[in-house]
Amino acid sequence: MSYFEKLPEVLTRSDFASIAGRGGRSLELMAARGLLADATHRNRGRSVWVEEPAVAWFRTLHDHAVIVPANRLAMDELATYSAYLCPLSSSNVGLARPRLLVAYRPGGRGTVFDVTAVETVNQEVPGTRGTTVKTRGIVRDGQTLEASRMPWTVFHLSEAGTIGSVRPVIQQGRYLRVDGVRQALTSGLLTVPTLDQAFPART
Repeated sequence: MSYFEKLPEVLTRSDFASIAGRGGRSLELMAARGLLADATHRNRGRSVWVEEPAVAWFRTLHDHAVIVPANRLAMDELATYSAYLCPLSSSNVGLARPRLLVAYRPGGRGTVFDVTAVETVNQEVPGTRGTTVKTRGIVRDGQTLEASRMPWTVFHLSEAGTIGSVRPVIQQGRYLRVDGVRQALTSGLLTVPTLDQAFPART
C-alpha cells in the first residue's frame, strides 16, 4: 500500500453538504457550535472533515436537546409509533442526535422525551442504529416513509415528563441544552434561549 493509499478519506465542505442535504456554510456553523463533528482542518478557507469520524458522529446521541412543535398529526404519530418524524429538509433539527426531545404543545405546554434511538430513511447520513423494516413502514399521508422517497429522520422516544409552561411560542425546531430541560422539569417553566445563547459559535 502506498503512502497516499494510507491517508484517511476526507470530506470537503461540498462533499459533506451533498451527503447531509445542507449548505456547506451551514454545516461549518453547526460544527462551530458543537452540533456536528469538528472539522479537522481548512483548505483555501473552507472546512474539511476526515470522513470516518464525521459520519460516525451521527451514530451516537450527543449532549444537546431539541424542541419541536407538536401538532395533532405529530401527537397521533407519537401515540402510534412512539416516534417523532422529521423531514431532513427541516433545516433546524433533521441532523440532530439529541438525548432529549421536547414536544411543544399548543397552549404552551411541553412533553419531554428521552431519545432512545435515531433512524434515517432515504438518506446517506446514518442514524444511531440501522433502519428497521418497522420504521421504513411508518405511514405518513397514506404512504410509507420508504415509498415516499423523501429523506426522513425518525426520533424514537420514551416519555420522561412534562413542563407546564414553555416560552416563547415554538414554530420550528430549535436546539436546547440538556441541563436547561432537566431544570425545567423541576421548575415547570422552560424559557427557550436563542441558538447563540445555548450554543455560541466557537472561534
